[in-house]
Amino acid sequence: MKDEKTEIRQEQLIEMVSAFCDDKLDDEYKQLSIKLVEKMGRKQDVPFKRGNLDIWAGAVIYALGQINFLFDASFEPHSTADEICEYFGTKKSTVSDKARIIRDMFSLTHFDNEFSTSYIKGEAQDFEAVEKPEMIMPHSEMDDFFNDVYNLFADGRTDEAMAKLDRIDEDDPEYARALFYKSILVSSTGDYKTATDLFSKSLAIELGEDISDIPDDEIDYDDPGELFARGIFYYNERDFIEALEFFDHSLDLEPDDDEVLYYKSLALAGMGEFKKAVKIINKAIKINPNDDRFWNDKGNFLTRMHHSDKALKCFNKAIELNPEDPVIWANKGFFFIENEKYDEALKCYDKALELDSDDIHPLIGKVNVYIAKEDFDTAQKYLDEAAAIDDGDVEYLSSAAQLEMNMHNFEKAIEYWDKCTEIEDDNPLYWVYKGFMYGMMNDEDKFDECIDKAMEIDPMIMFTLEEVMDDMDCRG
Repeated sequence: MKDEKTEIRQEQLIEMVSAFCDDKLDDEYKQLSIKLVEKMGRKQDVPFKRGNLDIWAGAVIYALGQINFLFDASFEPHSTADEICEYFGTKKSTVSDKARIIRDMFSLTHFDNEFSTSYIKGEAQDFEAVEKPEMIMPHSEMDDFFNDVYNLFADGRTDEAMAKLDRIDEDDPEYARALFYKSILVSSTGDYKTATDLFSKSLAIELGEDISDIPDDEIDYDDPGELFARGIFYYNERDFIEALEFFDHSLDLEPDDDEVLYYKSLALAGMGEFKKAVKIINKAIKINPNDDRFWNDKGNFLTRMHHSDKALKCFNKAIELNPEDPVIWANKGFFFIENEKYDEALKCYDKALELDSDDIHPLIGKVNVYIAKEDFDTAQKYLDEAAAIDDGDVEYLSSAAQLEMNMHNFEKAIEYWDKCTEIEDDNPLYWVYKGFMYGMMNDEDKFDECIDKAMEIDPMIMFTLEEVMDDMDCRG
């Protein structure tokens, strides 16, 4: 479950996008905006947890507008990028970049089944926009050309359709339109990232702006606060390499900023660089030894490195500094699970629930304890309690999949892994476990498909496949 502060930010964000839609658009855009905010709120690392909510609000409207032709004056309702940014008092370059992140996050393209308006679904469904180009693009002598592209696509000759579009080069006035059609063709193959990139380029040409990258001239490299904020932006998007670059720029100017050091350690941990993360967080602790977050996360890093004694001391220090924080108790519980000390883990999770009875994570921890103890009935009991708090939480869904997997209900486990990948399709472990469920069912094609997807996301996942296979063997 999201913490109270994030819940409040989500409610504020919903109010902001709703107000814009009430003032400028219509109820359908309002409902789609709310739906998109709520979907963002179900991410394990909630994007709008930090940052300027005005920018996030503008980005939500902007992203939906981009895939629904909001900026096309021939459509109703109609708005412009400038109007959105003026309403929220934000820079267009910043909003458009965050909109790109949102589109990439959920693979949003034209004719998206979940976030298209009813007009787009009804009038442009199944590539009807190509048959009726006047709906989207002004009539031109190239209409016959694009109709030929559609006919090839409709006949299943996508490669030929793409080759035809490739004849239009960057100097051609129809280049943006060609990119738009390419995005639809590529989207039909399931390659949503490439489709989104093509669509972004098309839109950039139409709008006369570059929405693919953050322009360097918008960043003040002499302002450590701005550099840190930019790093936080990339950290929240799990682009840890880019985040580290900005954190380092900030630290070059203010090397003793413990907050920047802290987030640099978290970014390194996000990349699996736990040894480096410990080294950096030690610097933050030396500057500010009384911040419980530093000790808590150092404990998390050391747990991952299997340095049990040192990790336990860190968690105890964090609790000494802030005994009322349920997150620390829950993390200490995870430490005990990792060390197969299940009774101690349960005590920590009970303490966390005593401090916050609405927190789903200690309940999930208890589920995992009882799965490890092979007490599946008790695990199901706590899983049901977790579902009553938030059955859309990805940790709940993952634990539900693990429980079904342990009970050899492989088809049911796949249903839960499917829901996990819908929320976080860039988590390779979800695809690995889903693949192994198909393997247990002797479906080699789907097994290979899932493992290939995991390898595409993270080629290094191969080093964890053996652990998963051993884990599966242990489960019988």
